[in-house]
Amino acid sequence: MRDGGRPEYEKRINGVIDHIHGHLGEELSLTELARIAAFSPYHFHRVFRAITGETLFGFIHRTRIERAAGALVLRPRASVLEIALDHGFSSAAVFARAFRARFDMSATEWRAGGAERWRRRNAGQQVRKRGKARPGRRRNTPRKGTEEGPMNVQVRTLPSFHVAYMRYVGPFGAQGIPELWEKLRDWMKRRDLLNAEIKLGVAHDDPDVTDPAKCRYDACVVVPADFAPDRWVNVADIAGGKYAVSAFTGSAHDIRGAWDRLYRSWLPDSGYEPDDRPCLELYRGNPMVDARAGVFRCELCVPVRPV
Repeated sequence: MRDGGRPEYEKRINGVIDHIHGHLGEELSLTELARIAAFSPYHFHRVFRAITGETLFGFIHRTRIERAAGALVLRPRASVLEIALDHGFSSAAVFARAFRARFDMSATEWRAGGAERWRRRNAGQQVRKRGKARPGRRRNTPRKGTEEGPMNVQVRTLPSFHVAYMRYVGPFGAQGIPELWEKLRDWMKRRDLLNAEIKLGVAHDDPDVTDPAKCRYDACVVVPADFAPDRWVNVADIAGGKYAVSAFTGSAHDIRGAWDRLYRSWLPDSGYEPDDRPCLELYRGNPMVDARAGVFRCELCVPVRPV
């Protein structure tokens, strides 16, 4: 792995992370995950920690807890035990201990207002950067489609997408993610993919629950099924299905407020609840509206299922 071996390592580890996300409710063994990464089991846990900064099973445990925390709020009709089992915990007691250790409260307290208190207490630097996404509060130059006017949301069935992607790890917002898209565009130019019709942004974590430094975001371009990746990108399949889709026009400073509003203002009265798939930013053609101001257009897509 000489001559730029780190991208190859990152590519393999990202493939393992994708597998973990898709199988949180199942047993995830070191042997199987090492096989997916094509590393020796003896060395794999050290490689994983070197690339991610977390132990393998620490990452799995944290991801399970954080995904379960989101599900407790977004699936209010599901029992705590159901959510615990769906996210890989063997019993309600095991989940209760893990949840209290992570959030210093019970799952019931989390549902009864604790989640909102946690978000307010831990918003910190993220809130100062982006401004609070609340009606009537002045934010960073709100754009049309974020805080003003009624939301136009349609529930559509989207197809599955086969994508090549690059991954960013760090706080969501105007720092990091735009640079990732520039890096992907440079790669697309070299691969003659600049005219690809569909690009996707995939946020894997909730920055109100996950440490912002550990949040993961993929910049993706749709590619043919037989596309051969190189050392700079991974390939993955993004599941299709029903999504609540809302048009967005604004900057990287504004998009978080638009996501918050979609969840806060539209979803509770919609007759739908979030499905257990990542949210998507769907970009068609050339998304730039004002390149100098960093204004772009896309569709915000929340996976949903009937309540």
